[in-house]
Amino acid sequence: MRKEFVVKERHYGLMFTLPVFILIFLVMGFPFIYTVYLSFTNKTAGYSPKFIGLANYLSLVRDPQYWLVVRNTVMYTIACILFKLALGMAFALLLNERFRGRGIVRVVMLLPWAIPGMVAANTWKWIYNDQYGILNALLRRMGLISIPINWLGSMQLALVSVIIVNIWRGIPFFLFSILGALQTIDADLYDAGKIDGANIVHRFIYITVPSVMPVLAITTLLSTIWTFNDFDNIWLITGGGPLNASSVIATYTYEVAFIANRMARALAVAVSVIPFLVILMTIITGKMKREEI
Repeated sequence: MRKEFVVKERHYGLMFTLPVFILIFLVMGFPFIYTVYLSFTNKTAGYSPKFIGLANYLSLVRDPQYWLVVRNTVMYTIACILFKLALGMAFALLLNERFRGRGIVRVVMLLPWAIPGMVAANTWKWIYNDQYGILNALLRRMGLISIPINWLGSMQLALVSVIIVNIWRGIPFFLFSILGALQTIDADLYDAGKIDGANIVHRFIYITVPSVMPVLAITTLLSTIWTFNDFDNIWLITGGGPLNASSVIATYTYEVAFIANRMARALAVAVSVIPFLVILMTIITGKMKREEI
């Protein structure tokens, strides 16, 4: 009797959840599958796709511009995440302490995250301008440079410039995520550590870091995905230039799809990085499960 009840319960559960699975497939699954299929065709705007196999992917492997973009994307993502993580942790530890005006400082630190991306990007584009930008003006006034620096037109500085902007915008996300986790740590743990002779470094390594690790993992995962797919920050500031020196997967895909009108090749570019993101998410979610255990 109980076995029949369990079977019926499973059937009812499947019946009630099936519409949800169908909706998810229609909204996310089918577009993804169709995108992968189109990456194996010669699809362009206005024409029907024709299956061409691995031609798009083989073309990418032989294209030095593609590997330049991949290198830029990896460098951009790693540099941004490392600095956002380190600075976010530092500011979170600072704002977790009690001092006069702490509330005002928290509001100010949140502003970069609250400002719309287009406004922030255009503001930084003005700051970096080599003719009338405030950054060069300040550096010249302090006597650090004699001629303006072409921050956005230099092959060496363009990528660094947009990395700085992404770090500036992304610090608040790490800061307030970590700050929330810090405020859940029992103060008795730190008191016990002091009694056992643990100094401030040991308390940070053995109490603070393990306590905030679950939040740190999910924050890092989300920020990595967002940073890897960052488009507006780079496109509005440098346009991916000069000569793709600051171009990443997102901007390069846009150029290939909508400027060169090679939709299938652009989709191949996007699909080619999915294994990397899947591996990254698997590693971080695996780390999160181990921390829960």
